[in-house]
Amino acid sequence: MNATIIFGTKKLGQSAAAVVAEKYPNQAVITVEGQKGAKKSRRVLLNSKAADLLGCEAGSVQNLVFASVEMNDTDGKQVLIANASTMPPQEEKMITYKTSKNKVSYGDDSKEKGKAVTSSHVCTEIFSFLSKDDSENIEFELVEFPSEQLEAFSLETVGSSNEDSDSNQEVTIDSAPAITGEELAEEAIIETNQGSMNGQEVAESIQSEVAAAEAANPVLVDDSRNEVLATNDWME
Repeated sequence: MNATIIFGTKKLGQSAAAVVAEKYPNQAVITVEGQKGAKKSRRVLLNSKAADLLGCEAGSVQNLVFASVEMNDTDGKQVLIANASTMPPQEEKMITYKTSKNKVSYGDDSKEKGKAVTSSHVCTEIFSFLSKDDSENIEFELVEFPSEQLEAFSLETVGSSNEDSDSNQEVTIDSAPAITGEELAEEAIIETNQGSMNGQEVAESIQSEVAAAEAANPVLVDDSRNEVLATNDWME
């Protein structure tokens, strides 16, 4: 039998839709939409990894909460996101944001889909609190917040965690060993009538000449000793 059989299609007789690859398949990333023009709602979009971290399963609606964290001057500000169901009891009622029941399209320029929170207000607040430019979308990687009481994740600009890690690495600078004056004198190259010599060789040459002169004329003994001492003082 020669036949074409296609399983799993939405409409019979049509090919199965191609699987859309995610931009960050191995990272938990949320996209906060920038300005979209008047009367257009903005969204916080969760890719598959981010939805998994926050317990946002497709087919049901979840409630998410956001928190602001103000650190010292060095660490700056942070925004946290968490599933409201994981939060400890609060004295005051928390403001929560509902997710979409199913995945929605990211937009015309992308075929990717993900769970979403539709709220222009929370998008504006995130951009404003973190002093970010909202003329375009911004992507944040979810990084686990170090706390035993909270199951929350901080919003870190995609790529910034790696840059911080690199900037915090210890830098080791190898320096050349110290050279003493005596070693420097030995290494220095001096041009003489007898050719190139280092400091030690020049001193030995002068001493040899003085010794020869003393042997030929003993009257020069005192002057030659002074000359040798002067040479040694120069070398030091």
